[in-house]
Amino acid sequence: MKTLFQNWNLRRTFYLIGGVFFVLVAVNDRVWWMIPFGLYFVAMAVFQFGCASGNCEIPTEKNNSEST
Repeated sequence: MKTLFQNWNLRRTFYLIGGVFFVLVAVNDRVWWMIPFGLYFVAMAVFQFGCASGNCEIPTEKNNSEST
């Protein structure tokens, strides 16, 4: 349980807030098929997998190994 709340960054916080908001809106509007999408974003934030953990970033460094 202690490891679930370590290393939180802004991206994980946005995923959690967005997922909870999505679930609440789906329940309020009674659109039950949208709840799993919100729960997916909540799970990404809480369990740190997918893009919420930073695995979807593209490296910005270039290799300058050109031979002249």
